[in-house]
Amino acid sequence: MRPYPEEIPKILERLKANPRGMSVTDLAGDLGINRNTVSRYLDMLLIAGEVEMRTYGKAKVFYPSQRVPLSAMINFASDGVVILDRNLTIVQANDRVLAIAHAGRDEVIGKTMGESALSAFDHPLIRSRIDDALGGEDVVEEIRFLQADGEFFFRMKILPTAFNDGNPGITIILEDITEQKESEEALRAGEAKFRALVEDINDIIWNLDSDQAFTYVSPKSFDLLGYAPEEMEGHSLLDFVPEKEREKIRTKFSAPFASGEPFSLLSIPILHRNGHHLIFEASGTPDFDEIGDFAGYRMVARDVTERQQAERRVRGWKSFLHCIVQNIPDMVFVKEIEGGSYVFFNRSAEAFAGGTSEKLTGKKDDEIFPPDLVPFMTCGEKEVLAEMKTFECPETAVSFRCGEKRYLQAKKIPIAGSDGTMKYILTIICDVTTHVRADALLRSQRDLALALGSAATLGEALALCLGAAVQAAGTDAGAVYMTDDGSGDLVLAATSGVPPAFAGKMRRFDAGTPAASLLSGPASSSWKAGDLPDLDPSFAPLAEEGIAGVAAVPVMDGDRLMAVFLVASRRHTEIPAYGIRALETTTAQVANVIGRIRAQETVKTERDRAQRYLDVARVMIAVIGPDGTIERMNRMGCRILGYEEEEIAGKNWFAALVPAHLRPRLETNFKKIMAGEVVLPDEEESPVLGRGGDEVCILWHNAIVRDDTGTITGMVSSGTLLPPSR
Repeated sequence: MRPYPEEIPKILERLKANPRGMSVTDLAGDLGINRNTVSRYLDMLLIAGEVEMRTYGKAKVFYPSQRVPLSAMINFASDGVVILDRNLTIVQANDRVLAIAHAGRDEVIGKTMGESALSAFDHPLIRSRIDDALGGEDVVEEIRFLQADGEFFFRMKILPTAFNDGNPGITIILEDITEQKESEEALRAGEAKFRALVEDINDIIWNLDSDQAFTYVSPKSFDLLGYAPEEMEGHSLLDFVPEKEREKIRTKFSAPFASGEPFSLLSIPILHRNGHHLIFEASGTPDFDEIGDFAGYRMVARDVTERQQAERRVRGWKSFLHCIVQNIPDMVFVKEIEGGSYVFFNRSAEAFAGGTSEKLTGKKDDEIFPPDLVPFMTCGEKEVLAEMKTFECPETAVSFRCGEKRYLQAKKIPIAGSDGTMKYILTIICDVTTHVRADALLRSQRDLALALGSAATLGEALALCLGAAVQAAGTDAGAVYMTDDGSGDLVLAATSGVPPAFAGKMRRFDAGTPAASLLSGPASSSWKAGDLPDLDPSFAPLAEEGIAGVAAVPVMDGDRLMAVFLVASRRHTEIPAYGIRALETTTAQVANVIGRIRAQETVKTERDRAQRYLDVARVMIAVIGPDGTIERMNRMGCRILGYEEEEIAGKNWFAALVPAHLRPRLETNFKKIMAGEVVLPDEEESPVLGRGGDEVCILWHNAIVRDDTGTITGMVSSGTLLPPSR
């Protein structure tokens, strides 16, 4: 290193001692130095800023420079400053650099970059930049500095520097740009997020100017509308609105564009590139220019086409379901838990409650229903509140306002509000009267069928059916009339629910009278009882008994009228249709047993006739079953043998009537005959035992009895008493 000239400090000392200034000549004479040498040193000090010069004519006067020392000056800087000599030895370092290096001054000053605490800056790239600066070139470079406490960024300026002795040096200025870098990084990240948000969200971002023209359209427009942003920018929003909707949209936008106020959820129809319509829901905030004038709107628009279609479908379904609920036959009520007031009635419920929804809504049970009906309407509500689940109430008989008795079954269902707590009770009441009556009719038909199985005569069967018919029809009284085979008159066979005097007044309807013709119709009929006396005075007792409505159902056997069931009601002027159907079902059972009863009566008649023939016959006749049992013995046979018929019937022929010495042979022959192994002789003589044990000789005429299939089912023998001499 070149030594620092010793004359320079002397020059500075002389100038400090003469603050009024000194010329080159004065300094040369005072210091005893060559004038040219002093002039050269003063130029160096002037360049270094150590002295100042003023010119007075041709004379140059030098003064000491009024400046802060360099070491103090660089400490004022917020940037880090390092001064190196040409050998890259650190000659100055301010406090900021020392803070960056976490080092003291003695660890830095007088050492090279690689040996000092600033060794992190001793990098080949930085060395090359220092070489450039030593060559007279200013260098600016951004560097990253990693430390244990974090990452730092600096803008490094490397400037060529001249020392007082004229030797070159380097000044390195480190500007801390960490916050700037972090801000830029955050800005880039924010821009990337915003760009991703704008590009990835399903919404479109629009900027409209004050003329409603697009100034910005986000890339999502291509996915949703088929248009690239540049195809929309510069065009009016209305250019993309269906023509028939443009005036309406222009009107919608006129208010916000006139006031400059924010708007939200404005529905805008937009045409897709392929021509189909989409619905966008837009919200906008006003945009203002630098001087505060309204410049348009920033808008976010969302495709709500599917949502609106779904909402329309939901509204359609709601309307459809509401229509169903309103028109179903079941009664539907909705009651609030808090307060117990009703908030909904369907049409069936309105009819049951006796009012319209407008009049009934907001009222409680005791304000709508009579006291005897309130327990039914509130049935099960405590259970629903306690268990929070559906409760089915048992079927209950309820008397309507018209006096009709019907059976109802209620179901209570809890309904929760939007917050999950139960707010309503849904009541659905089903009229199960038809099912109850059907069950009752089924039971009565079953019981009636069992009873009819034992009926021996038509009259007995009709009497059994009458009580079931009155009960099944839900009426108060009834009567059944049989057709007289000889006269065709209708003759009373049985009554139910009427006093004997009434039965006596209507005991018979003569054939050919209006009353008989009316009741004998081929189909079921129903009348108001008050109209019948005008048709035939025979019906007058109906009015005397307080009968309001009458129905008649015929019982036919083929084309022949066998009987007529007549039921009467004191409450209804017209027998309900279900009562007529129940009556027809009941009388049909009578029609079903008519054939059986008539067959039984025919068999009984034939049997009685045959018995009379047997009883008047002058010979002994016996019917013997295939097992040898006596099935029948006529009166003459019983007289010959000395038995009563009931004594001999059911006994074994061979054990009771055949002598012991003949019994094995005759019984064996009988079994062979019944088995078809031996032919029965047409005539034979054989003795039998009388009641007293004496033998009676009989001449038998025998015949085999067979069924429809030809199977032998017994034997019939007729015998003539032979004289004892034989």
